[in-house]
Amino acid sequence: RRRRPIVACTCIQPFSHMTPFEHRRTAKETWRCKALHRSELHPAHWDKFGYAQKPIPKHLDAENPSVRLLPRIRRCDITVQEFFDNFALPRRPCIIEGALDTWPAMRKWNIDELLRTMRHSSFKVGEDDKGKTLRMKLKYFLDYMKNQQDDSPLYLFETKVENMPEARCILDDFEVPDIFPHDFFDLLNKDAKPPYRWWSIGPSRSGSTVHTDPLGTAAWNAVTHGRKRWVLFEPSVPGTIAKGKTVINKATEDDEAIMYFDFLLPRIKAKHPRVVVWEGIQGPGDVIFVPGEWWHGVLNLEDTVAVTQNYCGYDNFDRVWVRTRKERKKLAYLWLRNMKKHAPQLHSRALELNRQSGYKMRHERLPDDPGSSSEYSTDSESSSDSSSDAEEDLDLALVRGQANIVPPWTADSIARGRAWTASTEKRKIADQPAAIVPPPPRAQAPPGTQTPVPGCSPSPWQLETHAKKPSEAQPPTLGCPPSLWQLEVQTQAPRQSLTISSTNPFANGYPGWSSSA
Repeated sequence: RRRRPIVACTCIQPFSHMTPFEHRRTAKETWRCKALHRSELHPAHWDKFGYAQKPIPKHLDAENPSVRLLPRIRRCDITVQEFFDNFALPRRPCIIEGALDTWPAMRKWNIDELLRTMRHSSFKVGEDDKGKTLRMKLKYFLDYMKNQQDDSPLYLFETKVENMPEARCILDDFEVPDIFPHDFFDLLNKDAKPPYRWWSIGPSRSGSTVHTDPLGTAAWNAVTHGRKRWVLFEPSVPGTIAKGKTVINKATEDDEAIMYFDFLLPRIKAKHPRVVVWEGIQGPGDVIFVPGEWWHGVLNLEDTVAVTQNYCGYDNFDRVWVRTRKERKKLAYLWLRNMKKHAPQLHSRALELNRQSGYKMRHERLPDDPGSSSEYSTDSESSSDSSSDAEEDLDLALVRGQANIVPPWTADSIARGRAWTASTEKRKIADQPAAIVPPPPRAQAPPGTQTPVPGCSPSPWQLETHAKKPSEAQPPTLGCPPSLWQLEVQTQAPRQSLTISSTNPFANGYPGWSSSA
């Protein structure tokens, strides 16, 4: 048999132009994940905007005092109860300093140590168009992170650490900060509980676009290495505005995190000046609290290692329950069943919310009830086998909690809230001047000054020259914080002094706990 002649040829690999890596397979693995994660963008074009060739823009890398910065508190200066009353219950985001001082992760989650302990473990770095998880070995990902030139790099975001033999040690390096004492989703075993914990490594310029967390849960995010820049919008802000849909040119622009923070966010502020935007930078050892249903996005300013968890506590139980029974009916049934056995107070509250809105659980509906035909065919009792009720299969530490937090819907809590609010108002007034006397009246604004911007604190002369009667007052700013932090500016004749006061949100009971969530 005659053999075919051997023809020498050189084949150019599709990833041969990429930055050289330390490991031979890094380029191939990176190309594979890029091609599947963003099928609309060729892997060779991930650096087309050249963000890696220039430093992070200055307006992103530093906190601008002209913007509305997230409040910063120190863990040693606040108790668990004070945090619950001041931030968690009224849904006020903040950055907490000094809450990770005892974490082994602060010293162990560096690149060298991670490579030593988990170099061959495969972590999630994205999803393909069908939702299939894309994984890469840690040694290849860290090699990619060190040498990548992408505008918006791949982002390691792992939620199944407990199922990875080599990576389970991560769970021993941190604990839930004691300032978050509850998670009532722990009433479900690990097989039924929704995804709630993510361990992440984010290269510089990676991040997440603006979104809200599932089922109305609140979240905390702790950074051990690197820095993150955050943006938050209140739930009242429409998603099209918060996501920048009204200011992007889809034909020529991208909405990845680096582009959003670079030019989309400034456009949002210019086009919607009445929308309040909260911003802040989170550094090593900082924990950020993100209330439920708040829009938020993040950009990694440096190579960053972090862990985040979502939770359901007394501060958001009503909202989470109402959304869960609507969006995850089977999960709600399992949750309610375990509430009855291990948390009767929550069980009573859930039934009360159902009664107030006339809602029937799937096991309470008859075959001829509207909307029950497709659900009733599945025996609700058969689903009970998929989740164990045995207490030894549940971790109830965060269900019982270490702090004596009183549920906000009880009469004692409402009475305590009213007393606390009254004392807070007195303290705020004592800490600030009771009256601010502006300069003598002027016919015109001083040269070089601007017209008051909606959503910004006015200067004394603006308060004087732009004072209006109560009937002419402007409507509340879109996206403003709850009334607990709204200051009423009242002008008085003849000196037009400024009186600082605060309305009492507990006057008619706690405002955030209703059947409509």
